[in-house]
Amino acid sequence: MKRITKHLVILSVFIFVLGSCKKESEDENETKPNNPTTALVSFQTDVLPIFNTHCNGSYCHGGGADGKSFISHSNVVSVPTATLLGAINHTVGFSPMPKSQLKLMQTDIDTITIWINEGRLNN
Repeated sequence: MKRITKHLVILSVFIFVLGSCKKESEDENETKPNNPTTALVSFQTDVLPIFNTHCNGSYCHGGGADGKSFISHSNVVSVPTATLLGAINHTVGFSPMPKSQLKLMQTDIDTITIWINEGRLNN
């Protein structure tokens, strides 16, 4: 009899633990935000400051070097995505930007890439 009681206690604890884990998992799903349309990167707040710091000097694209200007959203989106990404990633076949300088920090490249992947919004 003791053996059956011991097995029932162990089984009860096991069922309780499994039940608790399942409930916890369901609670996690309920608290996750579900808003995939929210932009993670803002052109004005995140992307334009990168261009202002590294690209918009009067000697460079702020002065319209190479026929490209990065002083406004409309100017930036006029540059093809492949050209922009190729330049900032220093991809072979593209003119590396910034000119005669080290590649942008990876966090800046990632910010620009995310903004592009989000649709190059004017936000």
